[in-house]
Amino acid sequence: MKRILYILAIAFVLYVWSGCKKSSLNYLPQDQLSSATFWASESQARLALNGCYTYFSTNDNTQAGYYYAYDDGGSDNAYAQYPWESNATSISAGNVDATLDQGYGSRYTYIRRFNYFLDNVDKTPMDANLKKRFIAEVRALRAMAYFELARIFGPVPLLKNSYTDPLTTAVVPTPEADVISFVLSELQSAATDLPASYAGGVDNETGRITSGAAWAFITRVQLQYNKWADATTSAQKVMGMGYQLFRVTILGADDTKDDYSSFVSFADDADKQKFYKGLASYEQQYWAANQAASKENILVSQNISNSSYAYGNGLRTLFPPSDLGGWSSITPTQELVNAYWDRTGNKFTSPTAADRAANYNSGKPNAAYFNEFKNRDTRLYASILFPTNPWGHFTAGYKFSWAGGNNNSKTGYNFRKLVDPAYTATDWDGAQDFPVIRYAEILLAYAEAKNEVSGPAADIYVALNDIRDRAGMPPVVQATYNTQSSLRELIHNERRIELAAEGQRFYDIRRWNIAKDVMKNTYDLTNNIVQERSWQAKFVLMPYPQSALDHNANLKTAQSAKGY
Repeated sequence: MKRILYILAIAFVLYVWSGCKKSSLNYLPQDQLSSATFWASESQARLALNGCYTYFSTNDNTQAGYYYAYDDGGSDNAYAQYPWESNATSISAGNVDATLDQGYGSRYTYIRRFNYFLDNVDKTPMDANLKKRFIAEVRALRAMAYFELARIFGPVPLLKNSYTDPLTTAVVPTPEADVISFVLSELQSAATDLPASYAGGVDNETGRITSGAAWAFITRVQLQYNKWADATTSAQKVMGMGYQLFRVTILGADDTKDDYSSFVSFADDADKQKFYKGLASYEQQYWAANQAASKENILVSQNISNSSYAYGNGLRTLFPPSDLGGWSSITPTQELVNAYWDRTGNKFTSPTAADRAANYNSGKPNAAYFNEFKNRDTRLYASILFPTNPWGHFTAGYKFSWAGGNNNSKTGYNFRKLVDPAYTATDWDGAQDFPVIRYAEILLAYAEAKNEVSGPAADIYVALNDIRDRAGMPPVVQATYNTQSSLRELIHNERRIELAAEGQRFYDIRRWNIAKDVMKNTYDLTNNIVQERSWQAKFVLMPYPQSALDHNANLKTAQSAKGY
């Protein structure tokens, strides 16, 4: 089903939009088909719609799909070591100027595509209800693109119709608040014409935008802009739509073959079973074999195998170390490792950097070194490869060992999260989908928004405990986290570790105004510097790229207002 959608989309893109360049505001469309000849049948409208969906699958290092993981590399969660792969290396170092394009041009390429669809699909003779749904899908996609533009760049040109003359793009950028009002209005309107699910088959392929996906994005937008009461209401709406956290209820033999007895002090067999179910549940929700039946994924970027470097999931190559065939492109920082709390669900006190380096002993760790990884949050073991962490699902008997040289981590850690061990043979080839937004984020959004509205409440703990229980963790100790500020700190940390490597931390540290505190130099296990980092207040928003400034002089005033 995914393969059919992509083949159709690829065919249409090659046929209709092959002349659309990355910097869409700089070029005229070279080969746009005549609206009088193309929009003649439902199948043609479907091809155009499928072409729009490549917004979430394009291998573009500033846009969508699994490339969202690079956004963590622009935050304190991760280090992206190869500057030719993404802008994350420059952004985290503080080398931010108009030479970077953080997805401005590519998103306008798609906005042109969305507008062209919306301006012409009414000409198509087809079922009226199906046409209405197609329109709702594209309106939602366009709104998502504008949301991403606004939260990255601030004011941007708000183009609601297709355009062929470059002068139509030389407009004054719309204020960020007005763009977001448009985004919310479009998503709310689209949601009324979208189904709750898709049964499969032509025109009903799973993976299309649902009403739940629209409301989930509404929640994300409202949270981003501190619309706490609205976000609470929107999250509640999604929470009533039948989504659930993915859980493994029966363990297989492979799920318990990795021995964690040296890291976890199990009280009894029931405690051990709870740990392994939590480990399997959190890790395996991202595996292709479980995604079709999962009720956790609200919207995903779909991938297929046998398409290396085209439409396969690249995290199989970008995350693992060289001995597992990976490149270690995006690796966890020590600060992220420290963020995983202890097994009781409370803060973890990490050793000093000097003590860690001494205990690591230049690659010959002493017993004290491993104390740092004992009785920690289950999600640490499922997400991070630290020295001696076993990963038998990937390779029988495997234990991670930090090595130097090419394609290995500079921090001392690798990501294990989001990698499906079923796809290990070929670079950049995997059929597992990347979660654009999943139910756990909605629970966290509800908890955060509700706490900001009213402070601690019983249903906030219920939402948080659902996430913790899935990972085999104990419930929140309400007597400890019983004030708005203490609960806020817990929610922020839960969000950090639950959504690690999914791209949200980049925006969270900006909207929480903590980037100035956390974007510090990052070091490896031996306390040697990995990257010097700097932060300026203007980095809350990215600059418009020089190509856009050259094309639209109206952007220059807004660029100066942002401090660039």
